[in-house]
Amino acid sequence: MPTAMMRFYFVLIGMTLFSLRLFSQSSVSGAVVDKVSQKPIEFASVELFRLPDTILVKGTVTDKKGRYTITEIAQGNYFIRSSFIGYGNIQSTHFLLSENSKYEVGTIELLSAPNTLANITVTGTKAQLNTSIDRKVYNVEQDIMSRSGTASDILKNIPSVEVDVEGNVALRGSGDVMILINGKPNPLMGRTRAEVLQNLPANSIERIEVITNPSARYRPDGTSGIINIVLKKNIRNGFNGTTTINAGNKDRYNGNLSLNYRPKNFNLFGSYSFRNDTRLRYNNINRINLDSITLGAKSFYNQATNSVAKPRAHIISGGIDYTIDDKNSIGASGTYYYRKQIREDVATNLSFNNRNVITSDYDRLRYDPEVEKQKNATFYFQHNFAKEDHDLRVEFNTSKEDEIEDNHYTNIYRLPSPLTTMDNTLIAQGTKQNQLTADYSNSLSEDSKLEVGYDGLYNRVDLNFYGEYYDGSQNAFVKDAVKSNRFIYNEDVHAIYGTYQKSFEKFGYEIGVRNEAVFTRGHLINLDSFVTNNYFNVYPTVHLSYKAGESSELQLNYSKRVNRPEADELNPFPEYQDPRNLRAGNPKLLPEIIHSTEFGYKWQNKHFTIVPSIYYRYKQNGFTSVVIPLNDTTLLSTTQNLSNDQSAGLETILSAKAGNFLAASFSTNVFYNRINASNLGYIQNRSIYSFSSTLTSSFTITKTTMLQVSSNYRSARLTPQGKMYPAIVVNSGMRQDFLKNKLSVTLTASDIFSSQRQKMELNTPYLQQVSVGRRDGLIMFLGVSYRFGIIKKEKEEKLQFDNSL
Repeated sequence: MPTAMMRFYFVLIGMTLFSLRLFSQSSVSGAVVDKVSQKPIEFASVELFRLPDTILVKGTVTDKKGRYTITEIAQGNYFIRSSFIGYGNIQSTHFLLSENSKYEVGTIELLSAPNTLANITVTGTKAQLNTSIDRKVYNVEQDIMSRSGTASDILKNIPSVEVDVEGNVALRGSGDVMILINGKPNPLMGRTRAEVLQNLPANSIERIEVITNPSARYRPDGTSGIINIVLKKNIRNGFNGTTTINAGNKDRYNGNLSLNYRPKNFNLFGSYSFRNDTRLRYNNINRINLDSITLGAKSFYNQATNSVAKPRAHIISGGIDYTIDDKNSIGASGTYYYRKQIREDVATNLSFNNRNVITSDYDRLRYDPEVEKQKNATFYFQHNFAKEDHDLRVEFNTSKEDEIEDNHYTNIYRLPSPLTTMDNTLIAQGTKQNQLTADYSNSLSEDSKLEVGYDGLYNRVDLNFYGEYYDGSQNAFVKDAVKSNRFIYNEDVHAIYGTYQKSFEKFGYEIGVRNEAVFTRGHLINLDSFVTNNYFNVYPTVHLSYKAGESSELQLNYSKRVNRPEADELNPFPEYQDPRNLRAGNPKLLPEIIHSTEFGYKWQNKHFTIVPSIYYRYKQNGFTSVVIPLNDTTLLSTTQNLSNDQSAGLETILSAKAGNFLAASFSTNVFYNRINASNLGYIQNRSIYSFSSTLTSSFTITKTTMLQVSSNYRSARLTPQGKMYPAIVVNSGMRQDFLKNKLSVTLTASDIFSSQRQKMELNTPYLQQVSVGRRDGLIMFLGVSYRFGIIKKEKEEKLQFDNSL
């Protein structure tokens, strides 16, 4: 670990020890539940008042069990008041607290607001950031987001999460992050997840969970951890809904309608979203091919590409939850996703010899109609045993995705002689995925819990490439055997896991282990050969926590993780979309094994919250993209395993609030990366420091007017063969509420300074290359949203912006 980071570690420890002041050890505990269902209420507000002057002493929120504990209280007379959005306030009886005592308030039962109050505004909010023993939760469900926003826009505002110019997502500097939807793997988050995230409406998301060191209950996939996107499922009583429509510049518009109906023992919910977009992209590549002996320039190459894409997406979802009795419930839900896109590219290609004389000049035109469809269904059964927090849940999820890219290319040559050629490439990918889980949870005592379960994932991927070229002599297109191939990949993962949690007053721990048996089989149809890799692995996890005081907490976590190659990363047949820049998988690619450790500290008071974390990752068989020259004009990009890769970093999240006027959040991630690529022919190790930050400020000008400004910055980044240059983007927006907050008008402007771009540099013994990609700059949206039913007005809301690329 770098010296500077070690210094900070000791400073952090010193600050922590200093904060361990001596207080009275008196404490108050209790629980908050729904009076009708008797289910615990998470994030309910709990306030401790002193008598006889009724002064607020301390406050907290309940955990996922509905439990709360307030410590370090002086002796005296008190009472507890609890509340939650959509519920009435309940006050406990008065009680006397003596010195060094522990008082159990008991269970507070909150009653949901009756339907006759459906048009009354309820004021309240969840904290923007919540931390528990193994995750950070960023609540967006009750934010009035920019109705123009997408999932990609939300991710850009989350600390240590980055989204690049192509829409690719990274967590703490690593793009190998697993993205789940509602806690489950989803085919949409595979090969085309960048496209999907740019079309998933922001107002369909309840919250995003960032889990950097998940417990053994979760899949161990992903180098840097898991990002779980939890979609909204309205459960409010009665009939409720929201409708939104937005219009933007350059033929951009989108809308959303969500409804739910909940009488007593069942809940019906559904939503529909559409999005029409226009994406203008510009990319430029300058390449110098070097003589490996003299190191002088052998030839030069330049490619300038202008791209226009017009995607249109539709998402329909719905479901039902039915409570059979006090102990049993069932449910079913489904989602249909449809995306159609027309993409047109013009790529001008110029080649020069070592005397800078043009040897080739042509345009490659691309017309690509794309279609992607996905169907998903989930069924569950849950049984609650007589004892509280003792349950069994069985869930089955099935999905099917089909994607087609129908690429039509025309090559118009000017040099060395006028000529026009045509070729087509049809890429068809079909994915079938089934998942069966059985999760058993039992609170063995007030301070201990056991979880065990089975998690089975069964994937089937069919990649089919069909290439053809126009034969003038036959006046017809003829199959190109070199560009045509088919690869079928099957992967079955069987996992059994167990975790045990225990707490001793201020100290808590969780240990877990996950045993996985993996069976993979790839079939290269053209070669009639098979690629198999069956293996068994054990993934242990350890999570420790210490409550240093009412306002501070320490956490130390470890997990062993894996990053498995996907089907297209194993398929050895090249993709010929760009004949000068080919891409191919590597059938010999091994899974990455990651050892991840994290030490974090949380401190908060009424106005500030600070969460610094130090993390370290050691990676074996790390994936890296390698560029190989096939000749003077053609490069092949593939993936290979590194010898090892080490990274360490410091993540700091600071939130501040100045009354009701200003709420701000600032996060930084400084990390060190060291790469050993000796097995790829590189003798020296490579290392670099890198930095990223996010700043969001919200100004409540009046009770119904809010202004927000946000920015994201990413510093230079190391790659095994070069580096990435820094990037920055600034967004702004305003929201105005009308009609007692039932109607909202929102105006947003993203990438105000047209600064979002991605510049990459490649330096090897045989070539030097610089590529720059950017989009068309400023995007603006004007949106209107209307809410009916039980209206919730939030105090701290964040607008989301269109930075999707």
